[in-house]
Amino acid sequence: MFTLLLIFIIYCILIEPNLITVKRLNLKSDIFPKMRIVFVTDFHLSKFARLRLKRIVNKVNKLEPDLVISGGDYALSHDIKKTLNPDIIAEELSKIESRYGFYTVFGNHDYYKDGDEFKRIFKKHNINILENSNVKIVNGEKLFYLAGIPDMLTARYDLDKALYKTLRPVILVSHTPDITPLAQDKVDLILSGHLHGGQVRVPFFGALYLPSKYGKKYETGLIDNVVYVSRGLGTSLFKIRFNCSPEITVIDYN
Repeated sequence: MFTLLLIFIIYCILIEPNLITVKRLNLKSDIFPKMRIVFVTDFHLSKFARLRLKRIVNKVNKLEPDLVISGGDYALSHDIKKTLNPDIIAEELSKIESRYGFYTVFGNHDYYKDGDEFKRIFKKHNINILENSNVKIVNGEKLFYLAGIPDMLTARYDLDKALYKTLRPVILVSHTPDITPLAQDKVDLILSGHLHGGQVRVPFFGALYLPSKYGKKYETGLIDNVVYVSRGLGTSLFKIRFNCSPEITVIDYN
């Protein structure tokens, strides 16, 4: 019994958190151009995680994306001293290759201690930040808008400003899916993370805990064909995962 418990603990702490899966989502659309979007979020990078980040970037590039989007949370925890140097994070992320670029919002952990420093360093490395703003992306005869808001809990988000002068179709990036009830009638797809899928998922029950005021409504995956909630790449609070492997999300519009 003790041996089985030990094996289970080792698996949850050392093995599953490093089993990065590629989750693929094929969406039929008459309004979006044909393209491949790669979505990553919730990195939670320790100060020794440069090699892990390199592997993530390489994995993303091998997917040959047209557009790469991040939901933020690069910081490991509330203590920025335990996080990989933001300069190193930005340097590695700047190596992401895609036709329309790499865009990011920031998460609650990024804002807790030093959000302004993250923004300054990311801008220095020419990384596109969506902070209550949007960008028009043209693909042949079709175009769409990509909008983003900062974290709802730890920063000042302004959905109207983020969507100012946009025309449908629109993709909105929000670190937390709790923006969905406010935004779902104004956009065509919302990309979020923050919940980590619960990190620990009990068969036939699901996540034990989700930091959302809507409980399990936005647990993980594509919900109501409007919001996709990623399980993310890292862990927070408890450094474990069970039945909830980290993911890189590939969205193919056909």
